[in-house]
Amino acid sequence: MLKKIVFFFPLIMILSLPLGAVGATDLKVFFVEPVLVFGKAGTGEGEFSIIDGVWVDRRGRILVTDKGNQRVNFFSREGKYLGHFGSKGAGPGQFFQCTGIVVDGKDRIIISDQGNQRIQVFDLDGKFITAFGKYGTGDGEFMEPMGLALDKKGFLYVTDGTRDDIQVFDRDFRFVKKFGKFEANTPALHRIESIAISSDGDVFVSDERNSRIQRFDLEGNWKAIIGGQGFGPGFFGREVEGLAIDNQGYLYAVDEDGGKIEIFSREGKWIRSMGGGPGTNPGQFKSSDGLHYSPLLDSILVADQKNHRVQVFRRTDIWENTPLPPSSGQAGLPPAAGKSN
Repeated sequence: MLKKIVFFFPLIMILSLPLGAVGATDLKVFFVEPVLVFGKAGTGEGEFSIIDGVWVDRRGRILVTDKGNQRVNFFSREGKYLGHFGSKGAGPGQFFQCTGIVVDGKDRIIISDQGNQRIQVFDLDGKFITAFGKYGTGDGEFMEPMGLALDKKGFLYVTDGTRDDIQVFDRDFRFVKKFGKFEANTPALHRIESIAISSDGDVFVSDERNSRIQRFDLEGNWKAIIGGQGFGPGFFGREVEGLAIDNQGYLYAVDEDGGKIEIFSREGKWIRSMGGGPGTNPGQFKSSDGLHYSPLLDSILVADQKNHRVQVFRRTDIWENTPLPPSSGQAGLPPAAGKSN
């Protein structure tokens, strides 16, 4: 496939920036062509209604949650439909808006069953194992469970879009702690959704309605705010959606209304943006939601929600011909194969 990288930076974005915010050499907003695009609108096999989460398991299968069709879909790494599990309802293995997804070190598929206020757990074949949680504001209870992430110990972090807190569970799904909205030193949170955890223990949460990302440590101590509302580099048009961290420690965040993905260092410094803006062509996005970095595929996967498709981008294509200096404590990005810096 012919790869092309071109600049995309609408004039309105430049005009909206504070004076001096961007220099002549700082307009690093790139279009990157995806290596794979699959899916279309519908209720049939391999079709999507409202996709939300995406993940790649150790077999290389791409798993996609569809909260409109109330099911979890399996695809090959080439985008071929392999099957699905789930249906609408409140029984074991049924969903009412399945959203977040992770696969843990025990090969358990863990799903946020948002409308049923619980988390469900399955094996790699989609067979129901267990569920936990119920409606409420107590420890281990949920009002609107959404984003999921795993730390290095295998502990599960669950965001709640109504409670605006993050609950942590051990490998046996026992409640450990919570943090977020109720902490005195934490800036206001408004409908948190996606969550990503770095290898060195930074917890990033999409503070969706505040158009920003908030960073915590693993103990729940607040550290920093990243982004804010705006149309320039490092800002978000309105809502921040999916988050992902690649193998070099760079943070990717979906700008839902801007049709782009913002990329930051682990300290929160804006590095660059990618995306062709809002639209339906490959490399463009329409109300994208879930985001996932797969080390197995060395790729970023995007749940392109209103385009009813998944787009896959090679990490090396994202960084091609634009080597970056190492971020603090991080190894530098390797050059693309057959090329040198």
